[in-house]
Formats: sequence, structure tokens, C-alpha cells
Amino acid sequence: GVVDDFGASLQMAAYRVTLPRGGLDRSKWAGRPPPLAPEDLHTGPRSDGLLSTDEISGRYSAACSCTPAPTICPSMTVVPLGADTIETWRTGCVFFPPFIGPTAEGAVRTRNPGTNAFLNPQNPDPNSNLMTFSADGTAKSGCCCGYKKRRTSQKRAFHKVETRDLAGKWRGCGCSLFVQFWPFSFISCTTKKALDQDRYEVSEISCCLCLPCSDSGTRTRVYVNGLPTNRFDGGYDCCGKYIIHRYRDPGCAGGADFSRGHPPAGSSSFFAKKLC
Repeated sequence: GVVDDFGASLQMAAYRVTLPRGGLDRSKWAGRPPPLAPEDLHTGPRSDGLLSTDEISGRYSAACSCTPAPTICPSMTVVPLGADTIETWRTGCVFFPPFIGPTAEGAVRTRNPGTNAFLNPQNPDPNSNLMTFSADGTAKSGCCCGYKKRRTSQKRAFHKVETRDLAGKWRGCGCSLFVQFWPFSFISCTTKKALDQDRYEVSEISCCLCLPCSDSGTRTRVYVNGLPTNRFDGGYDCCGKYIIHRYRDPGCAGGADFSRGHPPAGSSSFFAKKLC
């Protein structure tokens, strides 16, 4: 709308925003609208006949999968971020010589309008990388065998990882799935310090081929459609790869190369655990 400016040549625009039920804490949300409370995300039953994000949330597993690479015993967790947005976290073991090793891949997916298919907005091709969910508890991505929701699976709710809980000392390791590159695996020692709700500072020392390397910088939370995620922009590593760190919880993280919008087959994976 427009506020009455009493004849001034410039007009003032007024915008209406929805605040969280707990109110606005200026020390936390300066410069960014606060996210809605979980009960305000409208993830429950829908009136259009489509599956709600609450209904498809949970733990899934499969005997094998071909995305992002041929993987055996893959597992996937689906968490609702809104009525048409979900976050997925997939782990497994790639066995497609010469690509062998553990892998972890996280994605924030948005609903393809009018369907139960969710696309990865970071993939430049909107007609590929779709994941389709069915009422029988299956999830299929691509032309390979699909995931099946576990019988004991419970519905999941999004729990935002706070940067203050990430602060401390971490240890991690990374390796390439390409067997010939295994000698270039590395270990890292990282110290993290919270700056605000969406940023933390890192100071890292890693070792590869017995050669030390240091890195420091600021990591920023990734927002999708205005909704917060547990993914943080990891910046570019020494090889020019754009890394995103995804936190399963305040004590466990995984990372991958997102230089092309999604982890390419055979890319390196990174895992880290908080010590204190």
C-alpha cells in the first residue's frame, strides 16, 4: 500500500509482514524478516487432494539408487519446511568402480505446482532431478528403483539448528569417490564462533598428503523461498569448488561440491563431528 505523504513528490510504501507468535526479537532478526513458527507453516492436510509435506515427511530407505550416483543401501530423511517445500538428506555407499565410498547429499526441494513431485531449485534444469512421492509411501527420483518409507518411520518436523549450538571445536574428514584420488583425502580441525542467528565464523587447519593448509571465513545460512534451512554457504575451497555444509543436528555435519547446482557424480564428500 501507500502511506499518505501530504502531497510530497515521493511516495512511501508500506508492507505487511507476519511476525512469529513469540514476537520480534530485534537482537536476532535485524535486517531479515523472522521465520514463521512451525505451527504457522501450514504443512498439514490439504484441500486440493495433493499430499501434504507433513504426510510425506519421515525416514525412507531402498536397496539401491542411481541418484546422484549408483548407491547401495541408501537412506533418506524428509523434513517439511512449508506447504510446498521440503528438505531431504540422503546417505549411502557408492559402488560403481572406479567410484567407491560413502556419500551424503542434502537438498531443499519445492513442489512442482499441482503435483506431488518436488524439484531441486539449485538444479538449472526444471525438468530433471524431480522426486515424486506417492500415497503408498514411496518416493521415486529418476528412472531407478524408488525409496520406501520405513514401517517404523515417524513424521518429522523442521528443527532449526542454532549457530550458538554449532560454536566449538570440530573434527572432520573428506575424500573423493574416485579411487585414484583417495591419497588426496584430508582431515580437518575447525573452530566455530557464532556471529548471529544466520552466520558463524570458522578457523580451520587441514592436512592433505602431510601438508598443512589453513582457512578462515564466515559461513551464512541458506534461505529458500524466505524459509531458513540448516544449510550454510561454505564458500569456495582451495580447488575452486563451491561447498555447502548441511547440519543434521548441532553435532553432525556433511558437505559436498555444489559448483554445478548439485553434487556431481564422483565428487568428494565431507563429514564432520563436534567434539566440544
